[in-house]
Amino acid sequence: MESESREDYYTLSLPPCKGLAPPSPEPVTVESLRPIREHVEQFARYFLRERGKGSLQFEAAETLESLGYVKYEAHLFNDGYRYIGACCFRWREWENAPASWSLDWAWFHPYFRSRGHLTRAWPSFTARYGDFHLARPLSHAMEAFLAKVASLRGPAQ
Repeated sequence: MESESREDYYTLSLPPCKGLAPPSPEPVTVESLRPIREHVEQFARYFLRERGKGSLQFEAAETLESLGYVKYEAHLFNDGYRYIGACCFRWREWENAPASWSLDWAWFHPYFRSRGHLTRAWPSFTARYGDFHLARPLSHAMEAFLAKVASLRGPAQ
């Protein structure tokens, strides 16, 4: 990876949707077009920068033949004009629990946070991935989000 200037490091560029924006969130898999996977990678880089530690959790160049490949389904969010964030689920084989999906990361441009994008997608995520795992540690914003979606479901029955 080429080194970035300090100015580039603090820039959050949002790639435009070409033509008509696809429904949001747009599913992204290893079979998706490379430019779409590159948008997800860009958001994974922003996630890593903001978190300040760890490693890049999504690479557009990843293939089924990549060493250590773990099946994924990413989702790319847009506002109708530009891509504004992404999240990535991975299939995990646990030692002490049944295999399941894990939401490994989610990142939105700060302007688009708390605007309902993830809230609107959450029911389709729970329908598709079931009782999925959430990778730790959780940010304060994600903890608040989870409390909000739990309260929307109402009291446990």
